[in-house]
Amino acid sequence: MFQIALYGKGGIGKSTVSANLSAALAMNGKSVLQIGCDPKHDSTRLLLGGASVPTVLDYTRNSLPGERSLEHIMFEGYCGVACIEAGGPEPGVGCAGRGILTTFEVLEKLGIKEIPFDIVLYDVLGDVVCGGFAVPLRKDYADAVFIVTSGEYMALYAANNILRGVRNFNDRVLRVAGIIHNGRGLLHEDMRVKAFAGAVGLPVVVSIPRSKDFEDAERNGSTLMEINPDSDCAEIFSGLAGYVERIADGSAKLYPACPLEDHEMESMILGRETSPGADRYYRKAGIPYESSSSASVSSCKRNLFLTKSMQHKQPLKGCSFAGAVTATSQVTDALTIVHGPRSCSHIVSHFLTSTSLSSRSRYGTPLPDKQPVLLSTDMGEKAFIFGGKAELMSSLENALMSGWKNIFVVSTCPAGLIGDDIGRIVNEMKQKYPGTRIIPVPVDGNITGDFSQGLVEGYRKVLEMVDTSVRPEDGSVNIVGEKVLSSNVGANYELISDLLGKMGLKVNCRLLSSTSADDVVHFKRGQLTLLAHGEDSGKVLQEYLENEFGTEFFGLPFPVGFRETAEWVELLAERFSAEDAAAELIGMQRKIYNHEISRIRPLLKGKRVIICSFSPNVDWLLETAFDLGMHVIKVGLAVSPETVDFRTRYVGMLSLEYDYGADNRERDIVDMAPDLVLSNYMTPTQAEGIYQDSIPMAPDVGFMSGLVMAQRWSRLFRLPFIEGWKNDGGICYDN
Repeated sequence: MFQIALYGKGGIGKSTVSANLSAALAMNGKSVLQIGCDPKHDSTRLLLGGASVPTVLDYTRNSLPGERSLEHIMFEGYCGVACIEAGGPEPGVGCAGRGILTTFEVLEKLGIKEIPFDIVLYDVLGDVVCGGFAVPLRKDYADAVFIVTSGEYMALYAANNILRGVRNFNDRVLRVAGIIHNGRGLLHEDMRVKAFAGAVGLPVVVSIPRSKDFEDAERNGSTLMEINPDSDCAEIFSGLAGYVERIADGSAKLYPACPLEDHEMESMILGRETSPGADRYYRKAGIPYESSSSASVSSCKRNLFLTKSMQHKQPLKGCSFAGAVTATSQVTDALTIVHGPRSCSHIVSHFLTSTSLSSRSRYGTPLPDKQPVLLSTDMGEKAFIFGGKAELMSSLENALMSGWKNIFVVSTCPAGLIGDDIGRIVNEMKQKYPGTRIIPVPVDGNITGDFSQGLVEGYRKVLEMVDTSVRPEDGSVNIVGEKVLSSNVGANYELISDLLGKMGLKVNCRLLSSTSADDVVHFKRGQLTLLAHGEDSGKVLQEYLENEFGTEFFGLPFPVGFRETAEWVELLAERFSAEDAAAELIGMQRKIYNHEISRIRPLLKGKRVIICSFSPNVDWLLETAFDLGMHVIKVGLAVSPETVDFRTRYVGMLSLEYDYGADNRERDIVDMAPDLVLSNYMTPTQAEGIYQDSIPMAPDVGFMSGLVMAQRWSRLFRLPFIEGWKNDGGICYDN
């Protein structure tokens, strides 16, 4: 597959040239894909009979990621040319360049590169020189770049800027195929284009005259190649198609990008030796001004070799940046550099630290020896306009000079919107500092998804550290997917670690929770991997580890409740031949559980309960309620039967309702008059005589999960329903 990009000033006729070139290539027997990279989304119109088609950006805005298909945005045009339009935001809103970045990311995910096209042609707006419109240059999408221009000064000025973009991103690679002169019928136009081409060292590949044939074709909504293939202009495009094919097979050469300085452009095109008074204005701004009437082709060649310094689920509240940092910050001896404003670092640092404090206050968990270390590149207005490369390189330099050997670079929304390529910058720094581990994590804030998507991407990037040559050790297990933002994460780990220890097992790596880089490197030392939580992000992580590293997973997530924990211990013990230790452990825990149940049961027996839950895993609550002799009159799940398959050991004992929201709950409280309502979020109003308690989104694990909740319920029912202070000093006789 050979890829070419046509760049040029808006309105120069670039799309007409692109469509006719695609048609000529297709008529030569080539399979062609044309992608329009202009917010006007009119690049492929002439190939499609004048029709306007849905754009990639409109499609992504109105569809869910799991529902997307390439066939919805790729259309067949004249002579079999495949047509795609990127589109863009409304004028004055958003960043069209960022839209191009998103388009290419979506097309890759939908498998565009798996289709064996002979030629891919990108029709790119060239007088907007932001990072997004440089994607075909920066991301190596295009093997060759054509510049479409007329003899007008602004068209040539845009052509010169395009050459600057090519040089900035590919200073060592020959990428420019030449100039396509699309004539406007101006006086001395050919002479100006040839003079510019000679100054920048490029050939004028073809000169297309202004012709009424094009107007007739466009009025018909067709390419000239389709309605008048025998015309002189059609012959020009046939020749241009042949030139593209010679470049593709290596028989025609490519050229370096050697743009002119602005004053050289004025001297050549406008006939001025210097800009009148320019030195005075530059001096006032403190910028040196140098005037020269000679083209800088020789200086371009001299500088050419210099190295240049770059599915359906309940969403978690937060952006992918916060999720990624939550993962990377768990590597205790690594630095996370936040490429974005200082406020982004402050927000994520606050909730990471507050989690540790909450864990200490609620569970007595000691604070980690090392708090997450974040460094912001402190992007401001200048970086938003001109790019944040300098800020990121400076932050990396400071970190490396300070001795950090493991560094993650995570991008925020602003960095993504302006198109900063953190991967390219990281590669430059890795060449300068060999032996360091710098890993880019380009999640771009909200742009790539929500918290859980960023969390998974953060995990995936951390896993680049794993040494795949390490062999498993007997009795060693990994723990994966702990909810590090839950206040009980430390307490849960201590309990699981204690259970493992009683069976003679040890934890090799916690991926990721207070984990060293060395632990991650030796991840494969774990003989078996335990998944902490079997929810969406955990399942995605499990699938990735199984596919990429051949990781063997235990069949059950962390257990919640007595029966689930007993089953978990028995199966794990069977895997490691520790059945005797498991039987002793379960027997001891059963005595404790039964004793406490018998103590609480008289107070709670017969109480009527409604359970309202976002999670379908409520068996740990049900077993405790049934062991206490309580009557569960309704289980309401916030999920729908289409998205979650509810499984329970208490089939036939439940009144179940899906899609159960706050309104359903209020209705049932009135109609059923329960004694106790259990839900993830308690109702703001409390009916008289009805107690409420919250169900934790991340419950404590282990044998006593439900028992701890039952102890809370027993305390609730020992309290007066209406407290004395609510009677405004009056006497409360309610027992």
